[in-house]
Order: sequence, then C-alpha cells, then structure tokens
Amino acid sequence: MGEPYRLEGFDAALRGRRMFIVGVDAALRRFAALESESLYRGKNVLVIGDGSIVPLAVWRRKWDVIFRIRDSFDAQMIATYVANAAKPSRVFWLGGDIPRTLWTRWVKQDITLIGSGTVGATEWEAIFFNHGCEMGVIERVLGQRGVGSSLAQVREHLSELAASGAALVWSNIDEAGVFSSRGSLYWYDPDSVAEVGTGLVRTEIAQMLDAVKKWAETGK
Repeated sequence: MGEPYRLEGFDAALRGRRMFIVGVDAALRRFAALESESLYRGKNVLVIGDGSIVPLAVWRRKWDVIFRIRDSFDAQMIATYVANAAKPSRVFWLGGDIPRTLWTRWVKQDITLIGSGTVGATEWEAIFFNHGCEMGVIERVLGQRGVGSSLAQVREHLSELAASGAALVWSNIDEAGVFSSRGSLYWYDPDSVAEVGTGLVRTEIAQMLDAVKKWAETGK
C-alpha cells in the first residue's frame, strides 16, 4: 500500500506578486485583503481588457484610476503610470493576457498584480481556485503548466478537499531563482479572506453629497 497523498498548505506572502484568482468575487476579496494589509496606502488601479465584460461588483469598488487597454499605446500608458504611482500599488487586471513587456517593468517594485477573467499565458506566480472548483476547470487553467502528475493525484482527493472547506492553489513563489512554469499545488482556506463590503461607508456618502452640492452651486 502506497504512502497517503499529502498536500502542503500555502503560506507565502503575496504582496508584490502576480496572481490570478478564479472568480471575480474571490479576486475582489483578495484585492481588499491586500489593500488592508497595506494599511490602505498607495494606489488601486483597474485595467480592463478590450472586450471584457465588467461585473457590477468591480464598478462598486473605489479605484484611483481606470484604464481600458486596446493597443500597445494603452499598455505603455499603464506601465508608466503604475511604475511612477505612489507605492504600494495594486493592479486589478480583468480579462486577457498581460503583455510581458508591461509587467516586467514593475518587477522589484512594491506592485501587486491580481488578474481575473481569462488566465491566458501570463506568467502568474500563483493561481487560486475557488472552493468546489470542478476538475475540468482546474485542468484547463493549469493545462500548460506541467503539473499533470500532481493533478492526477489531486483528482482522487478533490471531494475530500472540498468537504474540508479548502481549495487548491498552484504557485511557484517558493521556488528560488528564475521563473518556473511547473510550480507546485497547495491547499488554502478561502474563508481566510474577508468578504468584500458592498455598501458605502459614511465618509464616501459625505464625499458624494459634497461633490453634488458643489456641482449644483457651480455647475462644474
């Protein structure tokens, strides 16, 4: 009888990393957690891929700047803005591949990149799957990342993982040196990430009312 399959828990720091989160709501929760970890300092940047549909939950968040990327000129503008923005900065990328020439300009800066929508071929350092994610989705997302043997082992224990409330994450963050497409599979607790608040706080309401008042008085 073989050794029981063991999956290590994921415990790497995520600030300043590139990660993809399956499910926009889960991605927003992770974004909010990282913003809180940074004590709400720096900038929150939303980048929308051309043709991407933006869920209402994304619009309800407060962003310092919003970009829609259509061509290389837009990518250049985004790269320059983020590189020179106050740090720590957090970029929420919705849909489509991220040009390598763009994110490589942010390496070794305090910039956290969170993607959701389409995983694409971007060199993510971590990919988080939501709780109860189907094996077909996991296999499709990790298809080109060389973890076939690990997935075969995980497949047999996926229901046990879900029953325990845990979910899968693929990552190469713990691997030293250059980027490795293989990485490893871990488990993590999705409930450890706080829910995103959907309502407006009093200060935001006051700011909105003040802006409306000024607009009514000046017409600007």
